[in-house]
Amino acid sequence: MFNFRIRVKQILLLMGDFVVFQLSVPIMLLLRYGQVTAENYDQHAFPFLILSLLWLVGFYVAGLYDLRLSRDTLKFFRTYFEGTVANLLLSLGFFYLLPIFGITPRTNLFLFVAIVLVLDYVWRLGFNRLIAKGLFRTRVLFVGTPEDAIGVDNLIRETAPGFELKAVIQTAAGTRFDDGSVVWYASPDAIKELVNKNLIDTIVIGHKPEEVIGLQDALYETIFSAVTLVDRATFEEMATGRIPLEHISQSWFLSHIREGEKVAYESVKRFFDLLSAIPIGLVTLVLFPFLALLVKISSPGPILIRQKRVGLKGRTFTLYKFRSMRQDAEADGRPKLASDQKNDPRVTRIGKILRATSLDELPQIWNILRGDMSVIGPRPERPEFVEELTRQMPFYALRHLTRPGVTGWAQVNFRYASSFADNIKKLQYDLYYIKHRSFMLDLSILLKTIRIVLRRIGI
Repeated sequence: MFNFRIRVKQILLLMGDFVVFQLSVPIMLLLRYGQVTAENYDQHAFPFLILSLLWLVGFYVAGLYDLRLSRDTLKFFRTYFEGTVANLLLSLGFFYLLPIFGITPRTNLFLFVAIVLVLDYVWRLGFNRLIAKGLFRTRVLFVGTPEDAIGVDNLIRETAPGFELKAVIQTAAGTRFDDGSVVWYASPDAIKELVNKNLIDTIVIGHKPEEVIGLQDALYETIFSAVTLVDRATFEEMATGRIPLEHISQSWFLSHIREGEKVAYESVKRFFDLLSAIPIGLVTLVLFPFLALLVKISSPGPILIRQKRVGLKGRTFTLYKFRSMRQDAEADGRPKLASDQKNDPRVTRIGKILRATSLDELPQIWNILRGDMSVIGPRPERPEFVEELTRQMPFYALRHLTRPGVTGWAQVNFRYASSFADNIKKLQYDLYYIKHRSFMLDLSILLKTIRIVLRRIGI
């Protein structure tokens, strides 16, 4: 239910943007020609309708449908301006590289962008203040210890806009926080009152109901209401996009990981991998000589590196990449975890560019064609790291339930893993992908990857 509320807000935001784009067309014509006639409107309506749809995609790639932006006005303005500039460049390419509509507007196009920049910014400010933070707020009741309640409150404030912690059923002694908006109760009997008065929408259970007298009965009665019941792990999973390992056990995976339901998806996904290999392969063939020359003159050593990686069902394969590090990056013969390309001294100057643009990954088209990898999936790790991480975290092997990918959910949500602690953090995102993988999630990852690459190269 609470995830549904977020989707409703995102759909409202998208629909509002589309309406603004369409309203901007007659306003543009009125300012440009002094009147809106049937002739000039018909001439501009269809191409600007197509352009509006492309703008929605552009805004998504820019991250403008992430509701967390509503909490940070400065970050929202920067992201909004970057998204609009990117859409202007997209518009120029749309009209001048695809001259199929009979118009190549210059003044009209810049006028349209200026109108959208003002009107859509006003719409989004109103949305951020009235809808994102107010309308459809999910009111949360947490059942658990005061320490866990503090954690849930911080989680909501940092990563879950549209949620509000309204009350806490305290199940153990501890230090309470006091911000004036959260009501604390010592007895589960308060649940019935809160539900009957429609004061809460979701109950987050952070304590075993059978261990608190009266709690199980009180929760059972909520079945007959519209209140949503979720455990702490599920709430954190949906709020953060990762599986909180500290709140789950092996039995959790038995209940939530159902590979039998993914058979059809994996088969169709393999078909799309092969289909996407055609344009990626053509780009690789065109760029290969130039990139090979750059790698060769940047530092002594081979053009391509070949590394053993662990893939589907734990099988090892050879991964290919353009070399982005010095030849002596692992001079002692021991594999080392990669770090951020901005700070890793082993990365060459050309290597930094290759990593920032992800061009170093192009040779992995061969891995996709062979079936070793997919376009989307958890990044494959080296066997030495997998052995150690599996020893530290038994759930690590679950990331091998699907083919590894060139990009993935962890890559678009987390930085480079420069330590085992970082890899465990990334594992939480990988497990989220394993559980929820679908074509819509894959499309989201692909668009977010485009946004990340564009920002790295300053576009």
